[in-house]
Amino acid sequence: RAAPAPPQRRGRRLGAPTPREGRGGAEARPAAMLNVEEFVCPELKLALCQVKEAIRTVLHTLVVVRSIGGHRPVEPRAVLSEALDLTYMRTDETEFEQEVENRVCDFCGLFERGLANCGKAQLVCSFYTTQSRKQSIWNMLVGSDDKIVFEQWRVPVFVEPMRRYDTAAENLKGEAHAQASAGEQVRKALRFVIEKANAKVDHLPPPPQTQAAYRFDVTFASMDGRSLYAGGGSAGMVAGSNIGAAAARIGSSLTSTMKHTPYFT
Repeated sequence: RAAPAPPQRRGRRLGAPTPREGRGGAEARPAAMLNVEEFVCPELKLALCQVKEAIRTVLHTLVVVRSIGGHRPVEPRAVLSEALDLTYMRTDETEFEQEVENRVCDFCGLFERGLANCGKAQLVCSFYTTQSRKQSIWNMLVGSDDKIVFEQWRVPVFVEPMRRYDTAAENLKGEAHAQASAGEQVRKALRFVIEKANAKVDHLPPPPQTQAAYRFDVTFASMDGRSLYAGGGSAGMVAGSNIGAAAARIGSSLTSTMKHTPYFT
């Protein structure tokens, strides 16, 4: 008599957050999270004017360290950040570069519009692979692939107001000190990313064949893991939510129509 098969391990889903997770993206079907490697970068304490460049630097570095695609050699380019006084690497994938820039602007918008709780928020970068779904009318509406998240990076950011002094000379000195502090914090975060990315590779799925880097989603969360939305336009979150809602309405309408459609003989 054959031994019974072991029970299948069920993955956590972004749609049902644990205390350490937010709801992530707002897609019609949430991404499954199976055996996810999670990393929390050192917190960045920045002035508002430094957030965009700091997050841009970290996100580009994340994409580069996970650019191991097999379809062509990866050729990242070195970029000098004058604001942070450091050099970092950018991907040569035009599509990913534009996506990074869009999400950087969205994240900075959280603080500019006061949507971050007490000036604190987390940027969450989730790398994923895809798995084909069984063909059906519903899957034709919401998409034919499931997203399987295998790695997640969290970058906590705390925005502090720039201190002002009585004289212009003191203000310049304070700004120089804040810039030097921001640069050192970002260097520490980049070292963390590179060290962890190099040390943890056993969980990575086979390299993608259609692009250099793994696909990724960038979402925003409060420090306690609740989802935050950048009001005014987030292609990955707000648009996805609208598409999912529309698909749900269409699916409901189709079901209702089919129930009232007479059989033909």
